[in-house]
This record gives sequence, C-alpha cells and structure tokens, in this order.
Amino acid sequence: MSRFACTLGFGLVLAVGLGFLVGPYAVGADDEEKAIKEAQKDILDLAKTLEGGKEDAKKIQDMKKKYEDLAPIMHAYKPSPKGGIGVGPKGAGDGIELKLQNMGKRKLSPANAGKEKGDLIKMAYINLAIAQVTEQYPPPKKPGKGVKEWKQHLDDMKKSSKELADAAKAMDPAKLQTAATNMNNACNNCHSDFRD
Repeated sequence: MSRFACTLGFGLVLAVGLGFLVGPYAVGADDEEKAIKEAQKDILDLAKTLEGGKEDAKKIQDMKKKYEDLAPIMHAYKPSPKGGIGVGPKGAGDGIELKLQNMGKRKLSPANAGKEKGDLIKMAYINLAIAQVTEQYPPPKKPGKGVKEWKQHLDDMKKSSKELADAAKAMDPAKLQTAATNMNNACNNCHSDFRD
C-alpha cells in the first residue's frame, strides 16, 4: 500500500473517531443554545403579560417543567452578542446586567431617561418575570441560609423591578438610579448567599 493511501486511510479513521467523540458535545451545545432562545421567548412573553397587569401562574409552572435549571433563564442578562436579550441599541454593552450596574453608578440624564423610557420599562418587566420564574427553583440549603432568605431576595428583586418600571414611566432619573441600585443589591445578595 502506498504511503499516500496509508495516510489517507489513517486520516479517515481519525476523522470518524473524532466525529464519534465530538458529536454528542456538538449536539449538547445546539440543545443549550435552543434552550436559551426558547427561555428568552418565554421570558419576553411573560414580561409582556406582566406589563399588561396580568399574572400567569400557568406560564411560570410550564417554564419550571421545561427548564431543568436556571441557566437558560439567567442567560437573558447577558449582552445580545453573547446570546442575551439585550436592551437598547444592539451591541456589546446592551446586556441587562451591565445596564443595571451602570444605572446604579451613574444617574441617567433627564433626556436619556425620556429617550430610553420604553427600553427601561421592558427591562423592568423582564426582571420581574425572571424573579417570578426564579422563585420556582429554590437552591439547596446552605449553612445559615435557606428558603426564607431566598424568598426575601426574590421579594427585593420583584419590588425593585416594579420601582424601576414606575421610575421609567415617570422618567425620573433619581428614582431610576435608586431602583437600579436596589435591583443590583438584590441580585448580589442572592448570589453571595446561594451561588456556587
């Protein structure tokens, strides 16, 4: 057998072998991306319902059944180029988490509060939707921390989401900053108590 034929044969065997090894992981990545996209659609649907002044316990329960854990739901906070929902002009800085952090650090100008009103209201109801869904995934008990603390953090998140929506509707920069700070604190406190 020629050297070329041996090399070609070895290359084909190697390619097939790698396909068997990598194939399941590639499918897993596709499944994860699909779950993230579906979760975002579900979050946006729930946020729209909440913005309309209605509750949807069935939708929340369906999401709990649909998603094994919070990862695809929490992915919504990332910037849109990284697969998050994003708010405002699309780009690396459009992530909800980043927007809330920046708003907590620096008050929006009245002109920007007016210009971003729709996006800020949408962001507030996305946060509220995520808080309501997150409530269905209590974490494992940690020393000194349990369901009581978990629920308190989520109550703080819901309250600050409503404050954010009200401040955005009123186009009040000072209240927007306070609501964003409260939201950041609720998230950080929960992560510090329960996130591994």
